[in-house]
Amino acid sequence: MAGHWTKQDEITSVRVKRAIAYGDKMAEIVNGATDEGFDALLPMIDAKRFVRRGNERTEMDWPAYRAMLEQWDGHSGAYEKHLHRATEAGNVVYLDLDERNVSSDGQESTLRSISIYEFDEADRIVAVDVCMGFHQPQ
Repeated sequence: MAGHWTKQDEITSVRVKRAIAYGDKMAEIVNGATDEGFDALLPMIDAKRFVRRGNERTEMDWPAYRAMLEQWDGHSGAYEKHLHRATEAGNVVYLDLDERNVSSDGQESTLRSISIYEFDEADRIVAVDVCMGFHQPQ
């Protein structure tokens, strides 16, 4: 998972920083680095307007997405992500990530993802589109 092209300490965009903070908070929760639950993400989002879209053109509102996260968390042992690129265009932030998850039974999965965060006027996340490409085990 080498090859960091965007240096996080050089990011000046408030929205890019918020998108990264959202993912960092999610990782803290999954990895047990905090006692907080997924509602700790609420200050960063507009829960009434929030939608998460995935590869299969699935759409989830906040309650459905939170339930999916809780199910994932229940089976996850460790989660990490590495930022490759980050960019902002208007009210949208694009994060290019390598992600790795080790389930509680030791099964490892890795993927490359593009997460597209849409923000409202108050800089809250109103949508996250996730495009995932899974790596084949070697």
